[in-house]
Amino acid sequence: MDLLQRAQIHKMNELSQALLRGSELGDKNYSLARALHGLQADELHRLAPYEQMCSDRIAEVVGRAPRPGHMFVPVDQRDLTSASGPGGGFLVQTHVGPGNLFLQYLHAGLGMFLPWLSRLSMQGNASIPSVSGTVTTGWLSTESTQLTESQIQFVVAGSTPKTVGAYVEASRLLLVSTSAFAQDYLMRILAQAVAAELYAKLLSGSGASGQIQGVLNTNGIGSVSGTSLAYSGILDVVKTVEDLSAMVDPTKVGFVLAPDVAKLLRLREKVAGSGTIMTANDLAGYPAVVTKAIPDGSAIFADWSQLLLLEWGVLEVGTDPYGVNSALFQKGLVGIRAIWTTDATVLQPKSFVKVTGIT
Repeated sequence: MDLLQRAQIHKMNELSQALLRGSELGDKNYSLARALHGLQADELHRLAPYEQMCSDRIAEVVGRAPRPGHMFVPVDQRDLTSASGPGGGFLVQTHVGPGNLFLQYLHAGLGMFLPWLSRLSMQGNASIPSVSGTVTTGWLSTESTQLTESQIQFVVAGSTPKTVGAYVEASRLLLVSTSAFAQDYLMRILAQAVAAELYAKLLSGSGASGQIQGVLNTNGIGSVSGTSLAYSGILDVVKTVEDLSAMVDPTKVGFVLAPDVAKLLRLREKVAGSGTIMTANDLAGYPAVVTKAIPDGSAIFADWSQLLLLEWGVLEVGTDPYGVNSALFQKGLVGIRAIWTTDATVLQPKSFVKVTGIT
Protein backbone atom coordinates (compact mmCIF):
# COMPACT_ATOMS: atom_id res chain seq x y z
CA MET A 1 0.00 0.00 0.00
CA ASP A 2 1.58 3.31 -1.06
CA LEU A 3 1.65 6.55 0.93
CA LEU A 4 -1.17 8.13 -1.10
CA GLN A 5 -3.51 5.21 -0.39
CA ARG A 6 -2.58 5.31 3.30
CA ALA A 7 -3.33 9.05 3.41
CA GLN A 8 -6.69 8.56 1.72
CA ILE A 9 -7.67 5.78 4.13
CA HIS A 10 -6.57 7.92 7.09
CA LYS A 11 -8.67 10.82 5.82
CA MET A 12 -11.75 8.63 5.37
CA ASN A 13 -11.30 7.21 8.88
CA GLU A 14 -11.18 10.71 10.29
CA LEU A 15 -14.38 11.62 8.46
CA SER A 16 -16.08 8.45 9.66
CA GLN A 17 -15.15 9.24 13.24
CA ALA A 18 -16.53 12.76 12.78
CA LEU A 19 -19.85 11.29 11.70
CA LEU A 20 -19.95 8.89 14.61
CA ARG A 21 -19.22 11.66 17.11
CA GLY A 22 -22.54 13.24 16.14
CA SER A 23 -23.72 16.66 15.26
CA GLU A 24 -21.52 18.90 17.36
CA LEU A 25 -18.50 18.39 15.12
CA GLY A 26 -20.66 17.88 12.05
CA ASP A 27 -22.15 21.34 12.32
CA LYS A 28 -18.70 22.87 12.45
CA ASN A 29 -17.39 20.89 9.49
CA TYR A 30 -20.39 20.88 7.17
CA SER A 31 -20.45 23.45 4.37
CA LEU A 32 -23.29 23.62 1.87
CA ALA A 33 -21.28 26.01 -0.29
CA ARG A 34 -18.43 23.50 -0.47
CA ALA A 35 -20.88 20.70 -1.29
CA LEU A 36 -22.46 22.68 -4.11
CA HIS A 37 -19.02 23.58 -5.45
CA GLY A 38 -18.16 19.87 -5.48
CA LEU A 39 -21.38 19.05 -7.34
CA GLN A 40 -20.82 21.84 -9.84
CA ALA A 41 -17.27 20.62 -10.53
CA ASP A 42 -18.44 16.98 -10.57
CA GLU A 43 -15.79 16.22 -7.94
CA LEU A 44 -17.89 15.85 -4.82
CA HIS A 45 -15.78 13.08 -3.31
CA ARG A 46 -12.59 15.12 -3.64
CA LEU A 47 -13.83 18.64 -2.88
CA ALA A 48 -16.46 17.82 -0.27
CA PRO A 49 -15.80 14.33 1.16
CA TYR A 50 -17.47 15.02 4.51
CA GLU A 51 -20.62 16.35 2.85
CA GLN A 52 -20.63 13.34 0.51
CA MET A 53 -20.47 10.97 3.48
CA CYS A 54 -23.35 12.79 5.16
CA SER A 55 -25.41 12.43 2.00
CA ASP A 56 -24.56 8.72 1.73
CA ARG A 57 -25.57 8.12 5.34
CA ILE A 58 -28.88 9.91 4.86
CA ALA A 59 -29.49 7.74 1.79
CA GLU A 60 -29.05 4.67 4.00
CA VAL A 61 -31.52 6.01 6.56
CA VAL A 62 -34.27 6.98 4.09
CA GLY A 63 -33.69 3.94 1.90
CA ARG A 64 -33.14 5.68 -1.42
CA ALA A 65 -30.41 7.46 -3.32
CA PRO A 66 -30.60 11.14 -4.29
CA ARG A 67 -31.42 12.01 -7.88
CA PRO A 68 -28.47 11.97 -10.30
CA GLY A 69 -26.44 15.14 -9.89
CA HIS A 70 -28.00 15.85 -6.47
CA MET A 71 -27.11 15.15 -2.86
CA PHE A 72 -28.94 14.98 0.46
CA VAL A 73 -28.44 17.75 3.02
CA PRO A 74 -28.95 16.85 6.72
CA VAL A 75 -32.01 18.39 8.33
CA ASP A 76 -33.67 17.98 11.71
CA GLN A 77 -34.93 14.39 12.18
CA ARG A 78 -36.35 14.19 15.69
CA ASP A 79 -37.62 10.64 15.28
CA LEU A 80 -34.08 9.29 14.84
CA THR A 81 -31.95 8.36 17.80
CA SER A 82 -28.80 10.33 18.53
CA ALA A 83 -27.11 7.37 20.21
CA SER A 84 -24.91 6.68 17.21
CA GLY A 85 -24.12 7.97 13.75
CA PRO A 86 -25.85 5.10 11.89
CA GLY A 87 -28.88 5.57 14.14
CA GLY A 88 -29.15 9.19 13.10
CA GLY A 89 -26.82 10.87 15.57
CA PHE A 90 -25.18 13.03 12.91
CA LEU A 91 -28.62 14.36 11.96
CA VAL A 92 -29.48 15.64 15.44
CA GLN A 93 -28.46 19.27 15.44
CA THR A 94 -27.31 20.83 18.70
CA HIS A 95 -26.00 23.94 16.98
CA VAL A 96 -27.39 25.82 14.01
CA GLY A 97 -26.34 23.61 11.12
CA PRO A 98 -27.03 23.78 7.38
CA GLY A 99 -30.21 21.73 7.47
CA ASN A 100 -31.64 23.61 10.42
CA LEU A 101 -30.87 26.89 8.68
CA PHE A 102 -32.98 25.68 5.77
CA LEU A 103 -35.84 24.73 8.10
CA GLN A 104 -35.63 28.04 9.96
CA TYR A 105 -35.93 30.05 6.76
CA LEU A 106 -38.56 27.68 5.32
CA HIS A 107 -40.75 28.04 8.38
CA ALA A 108 -40.13 31.78 8.60
CA GLY A 109 -41.44 32.02 5.05
CA LEU A 110 -44.78 30.63 6.26
CA GLY A 111 -45.00 33.62 8.59
CA MET A 112 -47.85 33.99 11.07
CA PHE A 113 -49.59 31.05 9.40
CA LEU A 114 -47.05 28.49 10.69
CA PRO A 115 -47.87 28.61 14.45
CA TRP A 116 -51.44 27.59 13.60
CA LEU A 117 -50.43 24.39 11.82
CA SER A 118 -49.91 20.94 13.25
CA ARG A 119 -46.65 19.44 12.00
CA LEU A 120 -45.35 15.90 11.85
CA SER A 121 -41.95 14.53 10.78
CA MET A 122 -42.28 11.51 8.52
CA GLN A 123 -40.21 8.69 7.04
CA GLY A 124 -42.70 6.64 4.99
CA ASN A 125 -46.19 6.79 3.51
CA ALA A 126 -48.84 7.67 6.10
CA SER A 127 -52.42 6.82 6.96
CA ILE A 128 -53.72 9.61 9.16
CA PRO A 129 -56.86 8.69 11.18
CA SER A 130 -59.56 11.19 12.11
CA VAL A 131 -63.00 10.76 13.65
CA SER A 132 -66.32 11.63 12.03
CA GLY A 133 -69.60 11.90 13.92
CA THR A 134 -70.20 13.17 17.44
CA VAL A 135 -70.21 11.56 20.86
CA THR A 136 -73.58 11.59 22.66
CA THR A 137 -73.51 12.29 26.38
CA GLY A 138 -76.21 11.97 29.03
CA TRP A 139 -77.03 11.76 32.74
CA LEU A 140 -77.87 8.58 34.60
CA SER A 141 -81.09 9.17 36.57
CA THR A 142 -80.95 5.69 38.11
CA GLU A 143 -78.47 2.85 38.25
CA SER A 144 -80.39 1.06 35.49
CA THR A 145 -80.36 4.01 33.07
CA GLN A 146 -78.46 3.28 29.88
CA LEU A 147 -76.30 5.74 27.99
CA THR A 148 -77.10 6.32 24.32
CA GLU A 149 -74.58 4.67 22.05
CA SER A 150 -72.52 7.11 19.99
CA GLN A 151 -72.17 6.39 16.28
CA ILE A 152 -68.70 7.48 15.33
CA GLN A 153 -66.51 6.39 12.47
CA PHE A 154 -62.80 6.47 11.92
CA VAL A 155 -61.82 8.10 8.63
CA VAL A 156 -58.36 7.41 7.25
CA ALA A 157 -56.65 9.94 5.00
CA GLY A 158 -53.76 8.54 2.99
CA SER A 159 -50.71 10.69 2.53
CA THR A 160 -47.73 10.18 0.25
CA PRO A 161 -44.61 12.34 -0.18
CA LYS A 162 -45.01 15.26 -2.58
CA THR A 163 -41.96 17.09 -3.92
CA VAL A 164 -41.67 20.84 -4.34
CA GLY A 165 -38.64 22.38 -6.01
CA ALA A 166 -37.03 25.76 -6.39
CA TYR A 167 -34.40 27.04 -8.80
CA VAL A 168 -32.03 29.90 -8.01
CA GLU A 169 -28.77 31.21 -9.42
CA ALA A 170 -25.65 32.00 -7.43
CA SER A 171 -22.16 33.22 -8.15
CA ARG A 172 -19.51 30.57 -8.59
CA LEU A 173 -17.31 32.63 -6.27
CA LEU A 174 -19.97 32.24 -3.57
CA LEU A 175 -19.79 28.46 -3.91
CA VAL A 176 -16.04 28.34 -3.40
CA SER A 177 -16.46 30.40 -0.21
CA THR A 178 -16.73 28.51 3.08
CA SER A 179 -17.83 31.52 5.12
CA ALA A 180 -20.87 31.41 7.40
CA PHE A 181 -22.40 34.21 5.32
CA ALA A 182 -22.24 32.13 2.13
CA GLN A 183 -23.95 29.19 3.79
CA ASP A 184 -26.59 31.40 5.43
CA TYR A 185 -27.31 33.19 2.16
CA LEU A 186 -27.70 29.97 0.17
CA MET A 187 -30.07 28.44 2.71
CA ARG A 188 -32.14 31.62 2.90
CA ILE A 189 -32.73 32.03 -0.82
CA LEU A 190 -33.48 28.32 -1.30
CA ALA A 191 -35.86 28.09 1.65
CA GLN A 192 -37.73 31.30 0.92
CA ALA A 193 -38.40 30.16 -2.65
CA VAL A 194 -39.71 26.79 -1.46
CA ALA A 195 -41.72 28.37 1.38
CA ALA A 196 -43.60 30.71 -0.96
CA GLU A 197 -44.78 27.79 -3.09
CA LEU A 198 -45.55 25.55 -0.11
CA TYR A 199 -47.60 28.32 1.55
CA ALA A 200 -49.69 28.80 -1.59
CA LYS A 201 -50.37 25.11 -2.12
CA LEU A 202 -51.28 24.45 1.53
CA LEU A 203 -54.24 26.73 0.87
CA SER A 204 -55.10 26.20 -2.78
CA GLY A 205 -53.14 23.19 -4.09
CA SER A 206 -55.05 21.09 -6.61
CA GLY A 207 -53.91 17.67 -5.39
CA ALA A 208 -53.03 16.83 -9.02
CA SER A 209 -49.84 16.97 -11.09
CA GLY A 210 -47.67 16.26 -8.04
CA GLN A 211 -49.14 19.08 -5.91
CA ILE A 212 -50.41 18.73 -2.36
CA GLN A 213 -54.16 19.16 -1.96
CA GLY A 214 -54.91 22.48 -0.34
CA VAL A 215 -57.73 23.44 1.99
CA LEU A 216 -59.85 25.08 -0.71
CA ASN A 217 -59.97 21.83 -2.70
CA THR A 218 -60.63 19.48 0.21
CA ASN A 219 -63.95 17.61 0.17
CA GLY A 220 -66.24 18.18 3.12
CA ILE A 221 -65.22 21.68 4.19
CA GLY A 222 -67.96 24.27 4.63
CA SER A 223 -68.76 26.76 1.88
CA VAL A 224 -70.50 30.14 2.12
CA SER A 225 -71.30 32.69 -0.58
CA GLY A 226 -69.61 36.04 -0.06
CA THR A 227 -71.98 38.17 -2.17
CA SER A 228 -72.39 41.61 -0.52
CA LEU A 229 -70.53 40.31 2.52
CA ALA A 230 -71.47 42.27 5.65
CA TYR A 231 -70.54 41.93 9.31
CA SER A 232 -73.50 39.64 9.97
CA GLY A 233 -72.19 37.39 7.19
CA ILE A 234 -68.79 37.20 8.88
CA LEU A 235 -70.48 36.17 12.12
CA ASP A 236 -72.47 33.52 10.23
CA VAL A 237 -69.19 32.05 8.95
CA VAL A 238 -67.86 31.82 12.50
CA LYS A 239 -71.15 30.34 13.69
CA THR A 240 -70.92 27.60 11.03
CA VAL A 241 -67.82 26.19 12.71
CA GLU A 242 -69.15 26.84 16.22
CA ASP A 243 -72.41 24.99 15.50
CA LEU A 244 -70.44 21.88 14.56
CA SER A 245 -68.33 22.07 17.75
CA ALA A 246 -65.36 22.06 15.39
CA MET A 247 -63.07 24.47 17.24
CA VAL A 248 -60.65 21.91 18.60
CA ASP A 249 -57.93 24.40 19.58
CA PRO A 250 -59.34 27.94 20.05
CA THR A 251 -55.81 29.39 20.14
CA LYS A 252 -55.31 28.42 16.48
CA VAL A 253 -58.55 29.75 15.02
CA GLY A 254 -58.39 32.57 12.49
CA PHE A 255 -59.08 33.93 9.02
CA VAL A 256 -56.98 33.82 5.88
CA LEU A 257 -57.98 36.52 3.40
CA ALA A 258 -57.07 37.56 -0.13
CA PRO A 259 -55.71 41.15 -0.23
CA ASP A 260 -58.75 42.51 -2.11
CA VAL A 261 -61.05 41.06 0.55
CA ALA A 262 -58.96 42.58 3.33
CA LYS A 263 -59.16 45.99 1.67
CA LEU A 264 -62.93 45.72 1.27
CA LEU A 265 -63.48 44.72 4.92
CA ARG A 266 -61.17 47.49 6.16
CA LEU A 267 -63.34 50.01 4.30
CA ARG A 268 -66.81 48.57 4.92
CA GLU A 269 -68.57 49.55 8.15
CA LYS A 270 -70.36 47.13 10.46
CA VAL A 271 -73.24 49.60 10.60
CA ALA A 272 -73.18 53.30 9.79
CA GLY A 273 -70.87 55.15 12.18
CA SER A 274 -69.82 52.04 14.17
CA GLY A 275 -66.39 51.44 12.67
CA THR A 276 -65.11 49.11 9.97
CA ILE A 277 -65.62 45.34 9.87
CA MET A 278 -61.89 44.66 9.94
CA THR A 279 -59.48 46.69 12.02
CA ALA A 280 -55.78 46.14 11.31
CA ASN A 281 -55.56 42.33 11.25
CA ASP A 282 -58.49 41.64 13.58
CA LEU A 283 -61.74 40.27 12.18
CA ALA A 284 -64.68 39.47 14.47
CA GLY A 285 -62.26 38.99 17.34
CA TYR A 286 -60.02 36.55 15.45
CA PRO A 287 -56.59 37.14 13.88
CA ALA A 288 -56.53 37.49 10.09
CA VAL A 289 -53.66 36.68 7.75
CA VAL A 290 -53.67 38.47 4.39
CA THR A 291 -52.05 36.59 1.51
CA LYS A 292 -52.06 36.20 -2.26
CA ALA A 293 -51.87 32.45 -1.74
CA ILE A 294 -55.66 32.22 -2.12
CA PRO A 295 -57.71 33.52 -5.07
CA ASP A 296 -59.10 37.05 -5.19
CA GLY A 297 -62.53 37.39 -3.63
CA SER A 298 -62.06 34.50 -1.21
CA ALA A 299 -61.41 33.83 2.47
CA ILE A 300 -61.06 30.85 4.80
CA PHE A 301 -62.09 30.66 8.45
CA ALA A 302 -60.76 27.65 10.33
CA ASP A 303 -59.28 25.96 13.31
CA TRP A 304 -55.91 25.59 11.61
CA SER A 305 -54.68 23.01 14.11
CA GLN A 306 -56.72 20.59 11.98
CA LEU A 307 -54.43 21.14 8.99
CA LEU A 308 -51.53 18.71 9.32
CA LEU A 309 -48.25 19.53 7.57
CA LEU A 310 -46.15 16.41 6.98
CA GLU A 311 -42.40 16.86 6.48
CA TRP A 312 -40.18 14.03 5.31
CA GLY A 313 -37.04 15.96 6.20
CA VAL A 314 -35.03 15.12 3.08
CA LEU A 315 -33.57 18.10 1.26
CA GLU A 316 -31.93 17.41 -2.10
CA VAL A 317 -29.74 20.02 -3.75
CA GLY A 318 -28.09 19.93 -7.14
CA THR A 319 -26.27 22.26 -9.50
CA ASP A 320 -26.28 22.98 -13.19
CA PRO A 321 -23.11 24.83 -14.23
CA TYR A 322 -24.88 26.42 -17.19
CA GLY A 323 -28.35 26.87 -15.71
CA VAL A 324 -31.41 27.28 -17.88
CA ASN A 325 -29.65 30.07 -19.73
CA SER A 326 -26.28 29.56 -21.40
CA ALA A 327 -25.45 33.20 -20.60
CA LEU A 328 -24.75 32.05 -17.03
CA PHE A 329 -21.49 30.53 -18.26
CA GLN A 330 -20.26 33.95 -19.36
CA LYS A 331 -21.31 35.55 -16.08
CA GLY A 332 -19.71 32.97 -13.78
CA LEU A 333 -23.09 31.99 -12.34
CA VAL A 334 -24.33 28.53 -11.37
CA GLY A 335 -27.93 27.27 -11.35
CA ILE A 336 -28.96 25.60 -8.07
CA ARG A 337 -32.04 23.43 -7.59
CA ALA A 338 -33.49 22.50 -4.20
CA ILE A 339 -36.12 19.78 -3.78
CA TRP A 340 -38.11 19.39 -0.56
CA THR A 341 -40.54 16.59 0.34
CA THR A 342 -43.81 17.33 2.11
CA ASP A 343 -47.58 16.80 2.11
CA ALA A 344 -50.67 18.07 3.93
CA THR A 345 -53.98 16.65 5.06
CA VAL A 346 -57.11 18.10 6.65
CA LEU A 347 -57.96 16.14 9.81
CA GLN A 348 -61.45 17.59 10.38
CA PRO A 349 -63.05 19.18 7.28
CA LYS A 350 -65.88 20.62 9.38
CA SER A 351 -63.30 22.86 11.10
CA PHE A 352 -62.92 24.81 7.82
CA VAL A 353 -65.26 27.18 5.97
CA LYS A 354 -64.40 28.83 2.68
CA VAL A 355 -66.08 32.03 1.56
CA THR A 356 -66.03 32.66 -2.20
CA GLY A 357 -67.26 35.35 -4.58
CA ILE A 358 -66.85 38.06 -1.95
CA THR A 359 -68.25 41.44 -3.09
